[in-house]
Amino acid sequence: MEQRHQDLIKSNYTTLVRKMTTSSVAGHLFASNIITDEMRQQIEAEKTSYDRNRKLLSIILRRGPKAFRGFRTALMKANQTYLSKLLSAGEDTLSDYEKKLAMARSLVVNTVEKRFVENKPNISDPVVRQMSQEERCRISLDDFNELFLTVVSFKDRINIHIRHFAAANNGLIPTKKGVTFSLSRWLMFESILPDIKNYLENRSNEEMKWHIGGGVYVSITSGYTTVDIRHFWKPDDALEPVPTRKGVTLNKHKLGRLLEAVNEVHECVHELNDIELCAFSESHQNQLGMLNCPECTPFGYEPKEDVSLECNVGDLQDVLNIDSDIE
Repeated sequence: MEQRHQDLIKSNYTTLVRKMTTSSVAGHLFASNIITDEMRQQIEAEKTSYDRNRKLLSIILRRGPKAFRGFRTALMKANQTYLSKLLSAGEDTLSDYEKKLAMARSLVVNTVEKRFVENKPNISDPVVRQMSQEERCRISLDDFNELFLTVVSFKDRINIHIRHFAAANNGLIPTKKGVTFSLSRWLMFESILPDIKNYLENRSNEEMKWHIGGGVYVSITSGYTTVDIRHFWKPDDALEPVPTRKGVTLNKHKLGRLLEAVNEVHECVHELNDIELCAFSESHQNQLGMLNCPECTPFGYEPKEDVSLECNVGDLQDVLNIDSDIE
C-alpha cells in the first residue's frame, strides 16, 4: 500500500475503529481477495468490535497496492459510504469516470485458468446479417479492414462491439464473429486494459482470466501474446463453463489500436458516465444478492450446507429480467 494511503487510514483511524462494521467489511474484503480466510478468522476471533476493527486495519495496512481501493470499495458495499469518503482526500484529482474505472477494476479478480475443451455446437459458419440500427462510430483495429470496434444503438440500447466484417454489396457488413459489450461490461473491460498491456509487455508466464460480466471472459494464455475475449456457456452436464465460438482474439497490434480508440469511444458514448455497476447496488450488499445476480454469477452456484447467507429484500433477481449474452 502506498504511503499516502496508509497516512489517510491512520489519520481517520479513531473514526474507523469506532464506527466500522467489521464482519460485513471483512466479508467483502475476503470476497475480493484482499484478505485471506485465515486473516478473516483472526479478525473475527477478537472479543470486542473495537478490537476487531483494530485487527482489520492492522492487516489492511500491510497488504499490497490494491488493498486501499479494495478497502474503500468494501466500505461502500457495506453501506458505509460516509467512511469511504473519509479516505477520498487526495483522490479528487481523478475524473468521475476514472474513479468509476478504478472501482470496476477492484471487482475484477484474476481466476485460475482452466483447460477447457471448446464446445462446438452444430452450427454453420458465421453468417453475414443486417439489422435496423444506428452506428455511432466504426474504428478499424487492423490493416485489412476486417476487424472493427463499433458503437451501435439498437432497440433503445447502446452496445460496443469488437467484430469481424465481411465484404458484401460493395460494402462491409458485420458478421457473427466477434463479441458484444453492454456498457457495464465495457466499463469492466476497460478497467483491466492497463493490466493486459502490462502483462503482454513483460511477457509474464502467468496465465490470466478475468470475468467482466455475464458469460463474457477475457483471458491470456502463457506463452502467447494474444488476448481472447469470449462468451462462455455451461451445458447441463458440464461441471464448468466452456468457451463458445462467439468471441475475438487480439494480437498486440490490434490491442494497440484498441487502446488508442478508447478516448474516441468516450466521445461517442457519453452514456458511459452514467453507468452504475450492479455490484454496488442495494441488492448486492450481501453475498446472496451477488450469488443470485446473472451478471455477477451467470452460471448459478451450488448452495453449501450449514452456510448462512444474509438476505435483503430484493436480493433474488429474475434471470429473465436481465439481458442474456445472445446478440
